Amino acid sequence: MPPTAPTLNLFGWHIDPDSRRDMGRLAAAFIALHLLLWTLLPALSHRAPPWDNIEQLVWTQSLQWGYYKHPPAPTWWMYFWTELLGRKVWVTFFAAQLSVAGMLWCLWRIALIVTTPLRAFVALVLTALVAYHGLRGIMANHNTLQLLPVGLLLWASLSAMRASGRQRWLLWAGVGAAAALTLLSKYSALVWFAAIALWLAQDARMHRLRAWAPVLLAAAVALALLAPHLAWLVQSDFASLRYAQDSVENGNAGNASHWTDFWNFCSAQIGRVLPALLTLALLRWQLRHAPRVAHSTPAGVQQEGRFVLLLGLGPLAITLLLGLGGMHLAASWATTFYVLFGLLLLRWLPAVAPAVLLRRTVLLGLGAQLLLAGGLALGRGLLVDVLGRNARSNFPAPALAAQLDALWRAQAHTPLRVLAGETWLAGNVSIHLPSQPQVFIDAEPAHAPWIDTNALARCDLLVLIDRSPDTPPASAATQALMARAQHHGQISVPWTSRPQGPQLTVDWGIVAATQPGCE
Repeated sequence: MPPTAPTLNLFGWHIDPDSRRDMGRLAAAFIALHLLLWTLLPALSHRAPPWDNIEQLVWTQSLQWGYYKHPPAPTWWMYFWTELLGRKVWVTFFAAQLSVAGMLWCLWRIALIVTTPLRAFVALVLTALVAYHGLRGIMANHNTLQLLPVGLLLWASLSAMRASGRQRWLLWAGVGAAAALTLLSKYSALVWFAAIALWLAQDARMHRLRAWAPVLLAAAVALALLAPHLAWLVQSDFASLRYAQDSVENGNAGNASHWTDFWNFCSAQIGRVLPALLTLALLRWQLRHAPRVAHSTPAGVQQEGRFVLLLGLGPLAITLLLGLGGMHLAASWATTFYVLFGLLLLRWLPAVAPAVLLRRTVLLGLGAQLLLAGGLALGRGLLVDVLGRNARSNFPAPALAAQLDALWRAQAHTPLRVLAGETWLAGNVSIHLPSQPQVFIDAEPAHAPWIDTNALARCDLLVLIDRSPDTPPASAATQALMARAQHHGQISVPWTSRPQGPQLTVDWGIVAATQPGCE
């Protein structure tokens, strides 16, 4: 049967806009390009990754069922990739963007249910341009690394709702597994659970009691998978829950009022969806003279329209209500709320000739991606160095590590196995030292369960304290370790290539071993 729309010759590739297979290949190619751009360009331009990436590299030194700040799944994800590819800066960008890429593929599969392949591709392109998925998508934190679990949860939930028979039960079990993975990524999953519950409650397909039996199965699967983490919570005296409570209650202590905090959250969200909105506006402008065609709405749009609406807006709406009630809101907590954003924007997309829409979308999408990724690489790489600015992206960790390695070889008597200090400084140095020593975070055993405190006395230990201006004071435990150092001194290394530019100043100390047996 001939295609219903003329094929498009795109860079020598003939694509039928109405073909699920052709558009699926194009979607996969676009996602792969997104992954490549947002991994390669930051890797080439950054000497150091964002703070959260270093934290994840430090935590991957040990697989735990929980960490003192967060649940464990993102660290497991990072552990897999660092074991495979090494504890390197670029691996953190790759792991973060792989979570984004997986989420985008889940969005593509969802979009195929509710709209045409062509418009599903447009939704994919627009969603990819949200800053949380690109500019901030290189941050390997628990927000970014929750994107893939959320994408899986939404895809599984919609598929399970539409399934029947035995497949329905299997898919709802998959929903339970995805829900557990989402919660093991970050406790903000509760907002998603509330939005999904609202969607289920209003859907006519769930107005029979027996329809909830598979949902109970999903809950049972989720609880079974969460059991080890729940046991860890009890054992750790609910450390990560107390951290989450402190973030919510005390995060806006420095603001004039919670209304200032609320406005900061809202304005940040506008800025972070702006690239997608501007691209949509430009796309509409370029299509203003394109011939209009009749747009046939698939049956799934009418049936699943509330899914897109409630889960596209629900988590953000719930969070805004909590903010209005006085709860502190950090802008990054909304990272996962825009998974369906491109689908929401489709209502403002005109119905024009498919070949025209596809060509314009591809060209605008590629142009926007190159502009954003190239701008980040230029701004965080060349420009900060030329301007003589000290930023995390040009943190001189390699130069500092080289000097510390020389000092250690000259003055220590054992291999370097443990490095004590603040997460950012010690973590950056650790990945550039030949032995990649374990990081003893703030010299606090509760923060670094991978450290065998009984074995610390068998090896010399390196202690670092950042003395640069505006740096918070080191923990009391770190300062106590420094006071025990038999050898100590201070190092200053240039932060940029400008001779008169800012310097990184670090105190170092070597605590000598008191027992034999360092391995």
